[in-house]
Amino acid sequence: MFEKEEIKRLQEILMNSWPARHYYFLNGWVLRFTDGVTARANSVFPLNYTGKLDSVDKDIKIVEKAYNTYNLPAIFTIPEYFEPSILVDRLLEQGYQQLGCVTHTMIMNVQNLRTELINEEFIYDTYSERVSDISDFLANYSHRDKEDQNVLDALVKRIIIPQKRLIVAKMKNKVIGTLMGILDPQKSLYIVDMLIHPDFRRQKIATSMYYRLIKDWGIPNGVKMVWLQVEAENVAAMNLYNKLGLTKAYSYYYLEKK
Repeated sequence: MFEKEEIKRLQEILMNSWPARHYYFLNGWVLRFTDGVTARANSVFPLNYTGKLDSVDKDIKIVEKAYNTYNLPAIFTIPEYFEPSILVDRLLEQGYQQLGCVTHTMIMNVQNLRTELINEEFIYDTYSERVSDISDFLANYSHRDKEDQNVLDALVKRIIIPQKRLIVAKMKNKVIGTLMGILDPQKSLYIVDMLIHPDFRRQKIATSMYYRLIKDWGIPNGVKMVWLQVEAENVAAMNLYNKLGLTKAYSYYYLEKK
């Protein structure tokens, strides 16, 4: 298990890499609001707690009121370290239940990057912002629709201090794969939005985009660590990331008020 300071550091980097539309700070907790699209951007990050233990129940009620104001459910992100230590017990007592499955955070020291042949049958283009072709592709082949993608497009535009780069695989000028990397000032490269067209999977397109992004952009910009997040139930993705040299650092899950 990662030490608590490392977990807190990566959770902080995650908030900067996936910036919410609105924030509210409550005794060290960070409340994030983004039109209900993705739990990462619409949940409480309990990295620190500066309140008194006998105030936890009161603060949970404040959280619920805040999210209700945005017509959103109250959700807490629960990594392997959180504050205060009684938080989960209090949430469960008040009717919170796990939302979805456990998510693993996987990391790799860039020095351990494995040499891999890139599939040269496809064209790989890079962008500094999401273009319409990327958004349309994600809307068509991810579980989020066009309206959700518009919200996420706005989120991506808010990524300011971390650098970002998007890479797209194309065949006959049509997008068949996407991936985005977000490089924070501490030189940790966060990989998101990896998606391949169903007809083109198992052709090393994801691997090719991954290596191109790290070699052609990450390393020249001083990247030290590569990391990403994957649902524990996604066995195929877990196998791929293990082959790429990533290992599990810590896990987290969400608790939602029912």
